[in-house]
Amino acid sequence: MPRARPRGRRTGRNDTRATILDAARLRFSRAGYGGASMRAIAADAGVDSALVHHYFGTKQKLFAAANEMPQDPGAALRAALEAASPGEALVFAFLNAWDAPSGDSPLAGFMRSAAADPDAQQRLADVLASTLMTPVAATIGRRDPMPKLRATLVAAQLTGLAWMRYVLRTDPLASASPSLVARIFGPSLDATLASRGS
Repeated sequence: MPRARPRGRRTGRNDTRATILDAARLRFSRAGYGGASMRAIAADAGVDSALVHHYFGTKQKLFAAANEMPQDPGAALRAALEAASPGEALVFAFLNAWDAPSGDSPLAGFMRSAAADPDAQQRLADVLASTLMTPVAATIGRRDPMPKLRATLVAAQLTGLAWMRYVLRTDPLASASPSLVARIFGPSLDATLASRGS
């Protein structure tokens, strides 16, 4: 005879922390930092809100943990900069790092939250600096007199692309494949990356 499933909220099993993080990523990406409460995240995860506080303490710490990336996008972006067409490779690597099967990219949560919360602004700035601007500047600095400016302009272009794709979800950009977007948008980044000795 099959056992009945236990009723009530989930208790602190080994996978509970991961379940809370999944719920937090989804809630932050849809509602932003200000619109996502610990109580709502707990309800989404099917746990008591006290359990969320037990694992993460504060909402700020939960936001930081939820937005830790499972892979290092910086490594892929650094490799892209060495490609024959770095602009196209960079766009492709950027989209692959941030795309999510559900369409709720963690970058969307960063961007919505950064619009109103200073801590989220700093977190987004840190992520962009460490994964994008620093490797771009380091790579092109060997041959360019303005590596930081060019790296910042590349970040601005990709951030605008991300805003339209992940936050506003503007079609056909939102539903286009990373390879198609990279092929069309890549030459714009190539122009920004190209050194003209000035």
